[in-house]
Amino acid sequence: MDYNETLKYINNIPKFSKILGNDDLKKLLKKLGNPQDKLCFIHVAGTNGKGSVCAMTASILQAAGYKTGLYTSPFIEVFNERIQVGGENISDSDLAKVATEVKATIDSLGIEISVFAQITAMAFLYFSREDCDYVVLETGLGGRLDASNVITTPKACAITKIGLDHTEYLGDTIEKIAAEKCGIIKNGVPVVTCKNQPDTALFVIKSECEKKGSPLFIADASCNYKLSLKGDYQKYNAAVAVKLAQLLDISENHIKRGLLNTYWIARFEYLKDNLILDGGHNPDGVSALISALSELKKPVIFVVAMMQDKDYKESAELINGFAKKVITTELDMPRCISAGELAVEFTAAEPIKNCVDAVSKALSICQKDELVCVCGSLYLAGQVRPYFKN
Repeated sequence: MDYNETLKYINNIPKFSKILGNDDLKKLLKKLGNPQDKLCFIHVAGTNGKGSVCAMTASILQAAGYKTGLYTSPFIEVFNERIQVGGENISDSDLAKVATEVKATIDSLGIEISVFAQITAMAFLYFSREDCDYVVLETGLGGRLDASNVITTPKACAITKIGLDHTEYLGDTIEKIAAEKCGIIKNGVPVVTCKNQPDTALFVIKSECEKKGSPLFIADASCNYKLSLKGDYQKYNAAVAVKLAQLLDISENHIKRGLLNTYWIARFEYLKDNLILDGGHNPDGVSALISALSELKKPVIFVVAMMQDKDYKESAELINGFAKKVITTELDMPRCISAGELAVEFTAAEPIKNCVDAVSKALSICQKDELVCVCGSLYLAGQVRPYFKN
């Protein structure tokens, strides 16, 4: 397959396989030579902040001179963002090469594997061939049954702040979701979590660590490191990344340099002096976003699109109490709520279907001392960013 054929193939793989669990993925990886067993992982799960923690941790490891792989999801602008080495996306040709090999192996085994599991296998194959010293590995959904959890002995694990999201798959309470996330904890492997973790989640994490004999470190966000990533909430993510780095015996100078050099798009990202792009898409993420915006002490015009399977009503309520004005928009996706339907959730919102037109309208009415904030979906961020990032 070439690159375009690869993307078409990936987009047509079922989201879930008919058989739950990772048994078929393990068969695939064994046939590929178990590339994951040749790699040293830092495994990260959580509801909010895990992408930022992964990006910071990878940047710190790179600053320390390690060849570092980074596996995250979803992508913002191009699929290749999901698989990186040394801060560089996998090339089109390399992606096509590993995808073709994974597909051929699946066909030879006569098995069906979900899209995330196949992409995970592609990433393991690529990282192993690149001889990565470390791989920072983000879970996709949950942890216990996640495809990334086929790894056996990570160097360290991290669990970022847990909130109510993906409740249809992970459970309808913080405790149930925390139990799924804690599925990545391995016997004796150190675990890092954040100080802003809900008490109910922290109780589950502590219990699981005690059961597995895994040392638990609660990262203190009072450390005074300069961060390249904006937003007050990033101090908690940075604290987790710093503690992970300390467990790996990374020097303070390399930690400082890595945090200053971290690049992670659509997380409180300034596209212009008056335009902020953020991927907050659930109540906990939106609450953190609003807390960060409130520190700026400026009126904010929001441009919002959200997915039907998220708790958009509570997120809208949070935005409604803070926004100067709201413009709702939509994406050409079955999961996305229409701009008109979403507008009903706000006191007085203006629906504009085209997301680029919606942002343009917000910027046209934004006064000198005001800001425009685009949020509600990483997919929205991906649609908007190419038009306004320069």
